[in-house]
Amino acid sequence: MGVFSELGNTRSIGSLGKIPKSADAYKILQHDKYKDMGDINWSTGETWGVLISGAVVGVATVLLFNRMYR
Repeated sequence: MGVFSELGNTRSIGSLGKIPKSADAYKILQHDKYKDMGDINWSTGETWGVLISGAVVGVATVLLFNRMYR
């Protein structure tokens, strides 16, 4: 469930709900529940998997681009 659905908006797009035009969303994000939002934990395997996958896709893209246009 999205943060904006906590505002009580009945009409929503997906699970996010409508984005409010007031400062209500900012007030919701000040709650202790969201204090670690966006923090990166480098010790988990998920983070390293995403970084390594991104590097593999980047190298493969450059390799295929160079083979096609050289």
